[in-house]
Amino acid sequence: MASRTSSLRPRATPTPRKAVRDSVATRSAILDSAEKIFARDGLRSTRTEEIAAGSGVTKAMIHYYFDTKEALYQAVLDRVFQDREQGMDFNSLRKLPPVDALHAFVERLLQQMVAKPHLGPLFALENIQNDGAFYNRNGGKLYRTLADILERGVADGSFRQQDPGHAAVNIMGACVHFFNVSSNIRTLWPKDKADSTASMISHWRAVVEFVMCAVLAPSPSPRARTPRQPRLAAL
Repeated sequence: MASRTSSLRPRATPTPRKAVRDSVATRSAILDSAEKIFARDGLRSTRTEEIAAGSGVTKAMIHYYFDTKEALYQAVLDRVFQDREQGMDFNSLRKLPPVDALHAFVERLLQQMVAKPHLGPLFALENIQNDGAFYNRNGGKLYRTLADILERGVADGSFRQQDPGHAAVNIMGACVHFFNVSSNIRTLWPKDKADSTASMISHWRAVVEFVMCAVLAPSPSPRARTPRQPRLAAL
């Protein structure tokens, strides 16, 4: 009788702190799944059912946290931008001399791309499918920061004369195009190495050297220096 009585006792209500923790974990799982699927299929072709399956929740649960697929997509981009800002540390770049700032910018961006190579296709599909409508909410800061570094370097003689805007676009292309077309460039390397971390790190080294050599003034100022090899310890 006692066991029956105990079985009828109401279950303990989750504490507010646990409920908040579970809510944060669920939202994060949804965003993790959505980020990868949006990077593969873009906003137009992605199905919320697939995101739900990838995150281990129901479709109804996704709509509980995000009213629409578009709201979920924007939340994915916002989180990517937030993580990128933290990793790039834009404020510290503004305080560095132009040569050091450019080297740090390229190195930090490539480190993020190696850690999450799907970010390239995510942004490429945003441009193709949505004309950058969602990207432009927060994404322009990366280009503006790079253009500002280049402008400072031209002004103090560290960098050769160039249009900072066009140079910023070219540098960004050198950094991310490899990840956008990784499936198309496998013929350049043995198939078993094309998508490997080692291949991405080799690209990292090549881009750092390429960008610094392309941008430095022909007669460098004393502050200009030869490019360093990227720091790989964080990987």
